[in-house]
Amino acid sequence: MPLLYVLAAATVCGLLLQALQIPGGLIFGALIGAAGVSLVTGEAIAVPSTARSGASIVIGATIGVTVTRSTLTTLRPVVLPALLAAVLLILAGLGIAYLLRVLGLAPPGDVLATSPGALSVITAIAAEQGVGAVQVATFHLVRVVLVLASLPVVISLLLKPNP
Repeated sequence: MPLLYVLAAATVCGLLLQALQIPGGLIFGALIGAAGVSLVTGEAIAVPSTARSGASIVIGATIGVTVTRSTLTTLRPVVLPALLAAVLLILAGLGIAYLLRVLGLAPPGDVLATSPGALSVITAIAAEQGVGAVQVATFHLVRVVLVLASLPVVISLLLKPNP
């Protein structure tokens, strides 16, 4: 029965944050709802491994179905820049994780927390690996919110004509 409360609270909070157009609202709202139930009951409620696996499969399938033959052909010119950007972002993430470790500030799952990637996917990997999914989700949520909040300023600065 506690699992039903977790799922209900996760659904309500996830849908609420999505309705409020919070970036990552579904996953972060679900996290807040589930955490709320755990905090109120005072117990860690186990989610069956089959449900965790099913959620990962649904996330993977959701991303996979967006790949079509036409999208593959349009990707050809961006493969090299994407690879370069990915390598640089991975190196930057590893450097940040190393720095956090040296400073004694590294959270559980520090490499995943500082890795590039979608909030839902990286958090799902952290949960699957059992390495600080809450901390990883928080890192990525902060990143997404800061990126979205700073975009208008960055875009206006980049598109501003030179004097």
